[in-house]
Amino acid sequence: MRFLITDDCGTVLATVEAPPEGAVSVAIEREDEPDLLFASADLYGDGSVHVGHWPDGVQWEVLLRSTGTPNPYGSGERRARPAPPAGQVTAHEISELLDSLPLDEDVLDVAVHEAFAEQASEVNNQGRAAQVEYLAGRCADVHVLRDLLLDCTA
Repeated sequence: MRFLITDDCGTVLATVEAPPEGAVSVAIEREDEPDLLFASADLYGDGSVHVGHWPDGVQWEVLLRSTGTPNPYGSGERRARPAPPAGQVTAHEISELLDSLPLDEDVLDVAVHEAFAEQASEVNNQGRAAQVEYLAGRCADVHVLRDLLLDCTA
């Protein structure tokens, strides 16, 4: 089930794919204060949505369960997907490149390592806070990050 995240004018800001069985959660938070959570929506493969929040900061409380209501301001026409941000390659473009170029996996391995080395250099030049933030983005939770950082001190 594909859900569209739109603004008040109906412009598609993002699309979210919910698995046929289960749900995917979308949270609303501020970029400048990632510790603040405002609300969340669980989007289910059956087309239903549960919207909730964390009144005590811990326990999630469902405020609304819905299978949708007619939009008196909307259109029944399909909306276009949002254009990818400048500099981002689309999945279609990647597919075309894979189909049209004789790419060797070993050569791609080297290219990926070089790209990550460049990114790592950029992160490392920004100091300890940027380094830990980068590592945090690749860890499942704070406990995994702590274990990783403890390994660095051994």
